[in-house]
Amino acid sequence: MELLKYILISIPMISSMTCGSILLVVFYKNLSVTETPILQTLGGYYGVFIVLWFIDNLTQNQLIIRISLLPIMFLLVTLSQVFFYHFVCFFTPMKKKFNYFHYVQAVFLGIMAYVFLYVLSKTEGFQTLDHQFLLSKCLSICMGVCITYYTFLFWIRVYKYHQEKSKFGKEQLNWIHLLLLGKTIFSILILLNNRSLLVYAMLVFVFSFKHIVVTFNILQEKKQIKIPQQYKTNIMLSSGQIISVDQMGAQDKDVLESTFVHPNESASNLLTQQEIVTYFTQSKPYTDKNFRLETLVNHFGVNRTYMSKFINVTYHCNVSQFINYWRLKEVEYLQKTDLDSSLEYLVVKAGFSDYRHYVRAIKNAEKRQRF
Repeated sequence: MELLKYILISIPMISSMTCGSILLVVFYKNLSVTETPILQTLGGYYGVFIVLWFIDNLTQNQLIIRISLLPIMFLLVTLSQVFFYHFVCFFTPMKKKFNYFHYVQAVFLGIMAYVFLYVLSKTEGFQTLDHQFLLSKCLSICMGVCITYYTFLFWIRVYKYHQEKSKFGKEQLNWIHLLLLGKTIFSILILLNNRSLLVYAMLVFVFSFKHIVVTFNILQEKKQIKIPQQYKTNIMLSSGQIISVDQMGAQDKDVLESTFVHPNESASNLLTQQEIVTYFTQSKPYTDKNFRLETLVNHFGVNRTYMSKFINVTYHCNVSQFINYWRLKEVEYLQKTDLDSSLEYLVVKAGFSDYRHYVRAIKNAEKRQRF
């Protein structure tokens, strides 16, 4: 029975490592401004659980050490809830942003827990206490209070988000609702404080289910807001020939595009897809509604036909669609950072001529995604 419980408890750590590794592999490069903090927060969430699991397992037979590490375990449990709530806030942007005081509060509670344990250890009756009971009771109370509190904040956040965003006709975040349901069930099971095998199994299932929902939908979000890119870089030579190289600089055997006359692989003038991404990321030229292919051609000093073909081959879309992709991405970023402005204003600020062109770009992107 104890072995089975141990195996069940190990599953959340395994799911944390697995899901975290998947996201690391997929997102390890070319992160946008909005993706970086999201992945950092999610990485912190998974990392906290992995550390907590290792501490718990390395001190199984060392009760005194476990008692001394109780404040750290308390801190890690609290931080896990803060990280998860912070992660949810990225996908439910409102005028009231995430308050970073939650992290300060978690650290403060961890320090206070250490002070309390230190004072308690100096009392005369500390040695006569049932340390195993003290340990399990303190962790149970900590987990129950923290998880219930942040589940309550989760409910409030989702409710207020739908109230604020309903007038814009925002898409319903069904996966966030799934997370909310899973977190609520998990909170109820924790509050039951039942150590039966069935409850353990249900806790593990709900916990791992949340990880799967998060990972799957983060990958879906990436698919929707990022242009598909392989772990290789496309390069256009001055001759117009497009080749692909890996991260070590080795060229693929197949040339991606060689329809132009007299290809010359030794040409000195190169244009890489990373240069285009850097230009769009740092300069944001697409925010000018008059930004066109000619502007891009003049900036890089390349042939107009070559540039058009390079974007088509590399990003699987035409130049207009490529520019609109960045504008759609900019609208998403502005919605998270400029909560006081209307969507119509943000659309124009992102480079669209008007709201109608914005809607058309969304429909076009969705249509291309289906095919």
